[in-house]
Amino acid sequence: MTLPTVRLFLLGGTITMKKAPGENTSLSSSSGVVPAVNADDLCRAVPGLDQVARLVARTDHMMASGNLTFQHAFDLAAEIRQAARTSDTDGGDTDGFVIVQGTDTLEEMAFILDCLLDIRQPVVVTGAMRSPAQLSADGPANIMAAVTCAASKAIGKAGVVVVMNDEIHSAAFVTKAHTASIGAFQSPNTGPIGRLVEGQPHLYVVPVQGPRLALLAGADMPKVALIKAAFGDDGFLLNMVEKSDCQGLVIEAFGAGHLPESYLAALDNMTDKIPVILSSRTGAGHIFQYTYGYKGAEMDLIKRGLIPSGLYNGLQSRLLLTLLLMSGASHDDIKKTFAA
Repeated sequence: MTLPTVRLFLLGGTITMKKAPGENTSLSSSSGVVPAVNADDLCRAVPGLDQVARLVARTDHMMASGNLTFQHAFDLAAEIRQAARTSDTDGGDTDGFVIVQGTDTLEEMAFILDCLLDIRQPVVVTGAMRSPAQLSADGPANIMAAVTCAASKAIGKAGVVVVMNDEIHSAAFVTKAHTASIGAFQSPNTGPIGRLVEGQPHLYVVPVQGPRLALLAGADMPKVALIKAAFGDDGFLLNMVEKSDCQGLVIEAFGAGHLPESYLAALDNMTDKIPVILSSRTGAGHIFQYTYGYKGAEMDLIKRGLIPSGLYNGLQSRLLLTLLLMSGASHDDIKKTFAA
């Protein structure tokens, strides 16, 4: 039987980290873990992986995921798109893709790729919460699960997915919800869309397809600010953003979309100049549009020109607004995309 071919891109993260040679292996020692394990060694540490797929593994970076940038995501998306196109038209043999990276920004990488890719092959993002230096490291199991999903044609129907702890999450809904738990990745609004059972992927639901965007060639990277409303907030940070040269703003508001009155003057000055997205700091649920009518509530804010984010959280809203601006979207286009 011919095994499917899966391309794996390693970007770094906890899954690659070990103590430096000669260092005390205790996690409480002062040196900490550092990137040390490349893609080939990572895959060799997973028993039976060669029986699941023909793996083409590559070490792109060995960095903490907080250092990844939009350009890293754009370059990766372009390479995946080209490999998928070659496979579809010129007899290439790529059946799926796996991206392995640190978990700190894993949800954001997955979301960007989901917005930029529209291909039939599965694209799976994974990582690890425990380094190889720790007992019961979850990296090998997550790689096995991710490659298994990438080798399954059915997973391609779901868009980009995150596979961690034997759960399959849609990139459109997943978030890192704990600093240390191996079950840190959750989808508060939907739950997982599938899971691996006895080593086989089972997709329970196929999410509604989100926006698929094409960036303008040579588009500049816009500055999009993200701020969070807080108790007793006098608008100090918002006033700084108003005076800046940012091209977009996302505000994580209280509850279903409420802000202090101290924000209103600055917002009135900004909404005619740049798109301002109204999201929620709660982490789950829709932004309301028709319920509360007092000053600073969602009905008042929408009248002032703020754009409700729908179900997107603050991180997703910032990414989506950035990509929309780079695609040349008009103000009305931006409103329609968030409304959809």
